[in-house]
Amino acid sequence: MSTKVIQQILFTDAQGQRQHTPADFPLKIASKVHAGATAALLSIHDNRVYIEAQDAGIEVRVNHHRVEGPTALHPGDTLQIEAAHFQIAHAGNTFSISVVGGPSGQDSDTHPVVPHGEVISPLVPPKTAARKPGWRLRGAIPLAGAAVLITLVLLVVHVFTAKSLKIEIDPAADSVRLQGTPWPLKIRGRYLVRPGEYRLQATRDGYHPLDQEIRVGTGASQTLAFTLLKHSGYLNITSVPEHGVHLLIDDKPFGVTPVERIELPAGTYTLQALAERYLPYTTQLVMQGELVQQDLRIQLQPGWSEVSIDSRPELAEVWLNGVRKGKTPVRLELMAGEYRLDLRHPDYLTHTSDFRVLADQPLALAPVHLQTGTSHVLIDSTPSGAHVFIEGIQKGTTPLTIALAPNAQHRLTLTKPGYRPSRQSLRIRPGEQQTVNARLEAILGTVIVHPVPEDAEVLVQGQSAGHGRLRLSLPSAPHRLEVRKSGYQNHAQTVTPKPQAPQVIEVSLKPSADHGPRTGPARIHTHLGETLVRLEGGEFSMGAPRREQGRRTNETLHTVSLQRPFYLATTEVTNARFAAFMASHHSGSYRGYDLSAPELPVVNITWADAVRYCNWLSEQEGLDVVYEERNGTWVAKNPIPSGYRLPTESEWEWAARWQANGTLAKYAWGENYPPVEITGNYADRTAAGILELTLDEYDDGYAVAAPVGSFRANPLGLFDMDGNVAEWSHDYHSLYPALSDAVYVDPAGPATGTKHVVRGASWKRSDLSNTRLSYRDQDNKRHVDLGFRIARYLD
Repeated sequence: MSTKVIQQILFTDAQGQRQHTPADFPLKIASKVHAGATAALLSIHDNRVYIEAQDAGIEVRVNHHRVEGPTALHPGDTLQIEAAHFQIAHAGNTFSISVVGGPSGQDSDTHPVVPHGEVISPLVPPKTAARKPGWRLRGAIPLAGAAVLITLVLLVVHVFTAKSLKIEIDPAADSVRLQGTPWPLKIRGRYLVRPGEYRLQATRDGYHPLDQEIRVGTGASQTLAFTLLKHSGYLNITSVPEHGVHLLIDDKPFGVTPVERIELPAGTYTLQALAERYLPYTTQLVMQGELVQQDLRIQLQPGWSEVSIDSRPELAEVWLNGVRKGKTPVRLELMAGEYRLDLRHPDYLTHTSDFRVLADQPLALAPVHLQTGTSHVLIDSTPSGAHVFIEGIQKGTTPLTIALAPNAQHRLTLTKPGYRPSRQSLRIRPGEQQTVNARLEAILGTVIVHPVPEDAEVLVQGQSAGHGRLRLSLPSAPHRLEVRKSGYQNHAQTVTPKPQAPQVIEVSLKPSADHGPRTGPARIHTHLGETLVRLEGGEFSMGAPRREQGRRTNETLHTVSLQRPFYLATTEVTNARFAAFMASHHSGSYRGYDLSAPELPVVNITWADAVRYCNWLSEQEGLDVVYEERNGTWVAKNPIPSGYRLPTESEWEWAARWQANGTLAKYAWGENYPPVEITGNYADRTAAGILELTLDEYDDGYAVAAPVGSFRANPLGLFDMDGNVAEWSHDYHSLYPALSDAVYVDPAGPATGTKHVVRGASWKRSDLSNTRLSYRDQDNKRHVDLGFRIARYLD
């Protein structure tokens, strides 16, 4: 017996699709070819569908075999009646018979042989003749005895020729009635019946009544199983919150609470409840059915929590995920999730932290004590290089960034030989970053230059003043005067103009070989005051040996020859100088530590930001720009002009590792790890509270970035080549072949690529591998510890 109880039968034929239940059976299939004839009869026994041919002249076949008697239909069978073909299927509780071929006139009669709700009328005893007068009692006794005898004979015949029928009903019915002729005889839970048609009726409280025609076959012992279907039940749902909760039952919408008398058949369902600002609610719903009314009350949990935020001092602006939420102290209802908190106060550093809100769990953040930070002033002058005095005490030369006590008046004096002093007072607020630009008034003197040849170029402080005989008005301070012409040896001298009388300088250049050494100033300065030193380069072995501890696979040894002299900035580009190019840029902060102070190296910039700064610097000083934009990507010109650019990684490594004895340094401090003296800004114990990996025995005094030039310079006069922030290089990243005898002359990397080379350690790094000067990385994103320095060719 199939475990899938048939509850409905679908017929699909020329008349379309019709639905029946087992109570409608038996059904007949009519023939349109033989008008009025019944081709076959469908019946249900033992949860199976049977077909039986009714007219010998109409051919009925199942799976190509002619039907001779009641034949069970199974899923996948092919039923043929005359020229029509039907496909049999059984899915879940649905049994389907669908036409797949044959004449359109063949259809099934959807009317049961015995109309639904009726029963076959019982046999009516024949009318007896009227008693004749003179009838006597003596004739009645023989007649009664004959009737008893006939009844006994019929009973015996019925008992010995009847079939044993067991009827199983799930669940057990309150009443069961089987009707038919001859009348069924029930003995010990089974019925003795003759083959033929009977009517079965069963009832049970809460269930649909069963009323179905059945057919008893010729088998000696038969069992028929039936399932009673429950009446639907009714469901009332209320909720907390009381209104606005959307209900879904098995993913189908059922309105908004409160709802009453939802009618559902008995069974198990998935109930979902959704409401704005509440957590989704899901439960299993069991409907009892049987016309029972069930009440369900659901309570949704809030999806928010109350969060208290405060600061010292109060009235700091509260920003959550970039949205302003008021001023401290404040109490907010926030949905569960991750939040970035910024507390902003005009007199204090911005505090940034992250926190997580859990649903229905109030959170009180500890009051944040805002830091005043250090008030800084960037002091610059035109011309640069002026001596800076605060309260009469010399602090350095311009451009200079220094920390000053807030809320106090300060006397500032700038002096430079050949210029009149500049004096002013300034006042700075807590945490403020202020800029002072002073234009010094020159005390001029006259210098007359007579070069030979007469068309030689004259340069003052590395800047071209013109060609031939020149009359120059210069501040009365020492100046480096150069005279040069191709094919001649350069002439350089120092001259100090005198305000009282002109000076005449006569210079005769000496001829030199065409390929003599190229010369230039030992140092040059950008118009922003950045200092670059001249480096001649040379030939060296770039990379690291395979057996060097900490070596990475992209550090293959290869020979590089730097033949084109170049200039390299002594320090990394600062926030103040980058702001002259891009005033909107902000280097940000890291875990409460400010990274945007003017004297700190600029960070959080892309490689494209760095090269655009180089181009801008070149344009300001009339030099050919190095980079150009092609199809949305910045690339270098070829050959590379003499404008400002990023150093190539070979220039960077040579400058970082050069030693006077001709060897290459492994670390900035020597050959062994870890460092024993303070040489640069690495991840040290000062940063132990914000970084996971630090040098416990090293203390450089800075948790994050340090002002540029805070540590000693390397042998070439370059600062922070081994720490502070990592630096963008000019090159796209590539791998050099191992064990190659090739010599790479002034390499600048491939023309295109996906990531650029990054060189140097930073304040976030301190392990054995990335503090080596041969360490090379690659990236194409901005970072809080990644900046750059500038370079340019001599010519």
